[in-house]
Amino acid sequence: MDLKCRMCGYKADYMEFAYLCKNCCPASGESDLRRCPRCGAECVFSRAESLEEESEQIGELCSRLAAISRDAGPSSLKEGRQLISKLYNMNLRWNSPELEKFLTERHKELFF
Repeated sequence: MDLKCRMCGYKADYMEFAYLCKNCCPASGESDLRRCPRCGAECVFSRAESLEEESEQIGELCSRLAAISRDAGPSSLKEGRQLISKLYNMNLRWNSPELEKFLTERHKELFF
């Protein structure tokens, strides 16, 4: 999940931004206060916003995975493996039975 610094525009995985403290607000959900590794500005990482973006990303990655055929070239099959791995890791947060079923089926179709 990416975080973008409001001051310098640096964008990276939120784990690259140093954790400062937890900021819990019932209205907006859980968030962390983090420090930008590039400019030192304090940035708020909102888990709710990140999950919304990740939901869209899951849809895009699933579409790419669905478009890969078994008789595709080695580079396409390598991309398929990478997509399955990335989606599997994302689903550890989402725990979606539908996504798990899709990934299992695509893995069998492409590699067995």
